[in-house]
Amino acid sequence: MDIFRLTDTNDPLFAPVWEIYTASFPICEQRTLAHQQTAFRSPDFHFLAYYEGNIPVGLIGYWEIDDYLYIEHYAINPTLRGGGYGSRILEELIRHTDRTVILEIDDVTDEISTRRLHFYQRLGFVLNPYLHPLHRYREGAEHQNAVLKILSYPTAIDSTTYERFNHDLETIVMKRD
Repeated sequence: MDIFRLTDTNDPLFAPVWEIYTASFPICEQRTLAHQQTAFRSPDFHFLAYYEGNIPVGLIGYWEIDDYLYIEHYAINPTLRGGGYGSRILEELIRHTDRTVILEIDDVTDEISTRRLHFYQRLGFVLNPYLHPLHRYREGAEHQNAVLKILSYPTAIDSTTYERFNHDLETIVMKRD
């Protein structure tokens, strides 16, 4: 599998993984292209595209801020899910960082969200106790879950780290020009 760090929405490898992105997240959790370009301008932001030959496998958009790595978006091509790509990609990312890894998932309310939680737990992620608000990417876009769950690797995060993370979401991750 080939990994490419993309830095611009005009990169020819961007459009195919952007299709995976828009198919994988509800509209309220999606950046606009202009907002994505803003993220690309931050040295803290990394957008990795994964390919097998010319087939887009998936993507991870993450932020390295101080002592943690926040996985903002992570998606696998729907036609390739269940083939082990998701585990391989996350394990590789975890193996190459010495930072705490943080991500958000929807509240666990059904079979799909339960499977998602178990997937991350099998990789060593820990469920944290914080009630975490959904930070909306687009005004007016509705989402069924106003509260998300926070997972972290390799251990739970303390309340000070959580508060800093939540503040960083508002001031760094959600920043618009």
